[in-house]
Amino acid sequence: MIFAKYLLKEFIRLYFGICSTFLFIYCVIDFLEKNTRYFPKYSVSWAVIFEYYLVQLPKMFVDISPFSVMFSGIITMWIFARSGEVAALRAAGQSVRKICSPLLYVSAAIALFSFLTSEFIVPSAMLRLQKVETVKIEKSALSQMFLESQWVRGGGSILHFKKLNQLERSLVEPEYVVLRNKTEVERIVHAQKAVFDPQLNVWTLVKARVNNFSEVGELLSSAEFERFPTNVASQPPKLLREGVSSDLVSFRELRRVLNESRSTGGAMTSREADLYQKLSAPFANLVFAFFALPFALRRERQADTYIGIVVCLLTAAMYWGGSASMRTMAASGALSPYLAAWLPPLAFLFLGAVLMLRVDRRS
Repeated sequence: MIFAKYLLKEFIRLYFGICSTFLFIYCVIDFLEKNTRYFPKYSVSWAVIFEYYLVQLPKMFVDISPFSVMFSGIITMWIFARSGEVAALRAAGQSVRKICSPLLYVSAAIALFSFLTSEFIVPSAMLRLQKVETVKIEKSALSQMFLESQWVRGGGSILHFKKLNQLERSLVEPEYVVLRNKTEVERIVHAQKAVFDPQLNVWTLVKARVNNFSEVGELLSSAEFERFPTNVASQPPKLLREGVSSDLVSFRELRRVLNESRSTGGAMTSREADLYQKLSAPFANLVFAFFALPFALRRERQADTYIGIVVCLLTAAMYWGGSASMRTMAASGALSPYLAAWLPPLAFLFLGAVLMLRVDRRS
């Protein structure tokens, strides 16, 4: 019990130190690259630069965490193996699995925390990053920021809608607001749906009710139209289109949109792979721990852990490369999205468990 607490204390200390170092190195390298042209081009203040990197930290943490777990596990077990404490425990009959179990439990907890971070913090942080880039750095209009906004602007008007039916190319329950100026509303139109008229090149409201208002906000008249053309010609952006990062939405939001797409017959195989990878990607923290610990214990009293570190790095590269390749296969329909997301972590987890059993047999 005392050894487990000591082991966990060292592992957690190393984990936070390595994770912080990786984050710092990334920020420094990215700053040196962007400070040559990007930041000076827009005369960005230091406060905005600080916010720019601050909002990136949650996403960077999720990406860097598995590597931090891997290096922390290797160094921690190597330290205890070199001092002879692991050899003493194994001589007393303790298995490698039992010795390493506290680190595996912590790695599983880190994987859960990583998922919660990607679910509840990363989407809002990435949207905030877009706002910082678009509004505070590039000095563009706020309306240009949103990749998946439910507002489409026209000349002195705004078209709001609840849902976008991608198969029918229609907007569900739209609300069309015509502005007299920046603060006064001239007309509000409610409709069942809106369709894009290719001849007029604008959105046309279907079964619309038009309400006209005076300058003081009083209702002047109300009328109903079977079809009512707007002056909005912009096509609404699509949440699920290729090129839009899935980091902008949470697992729950992506699952909801995919369910709605399936109910209307839509095919979203590439985003289904993204959905399952939102669950499987944090699992890499536990996978890398299973791989790192056996390599750290192969030669308990030797200082050359470099081979183990190199092998683990190559394994990590193979893991992410395999995940990316399978995601591409799933997007093309050649592989099940569920299998593409879970086959790499489960396969590498199995190999790590086999390596740990082999270390046990050699003792």
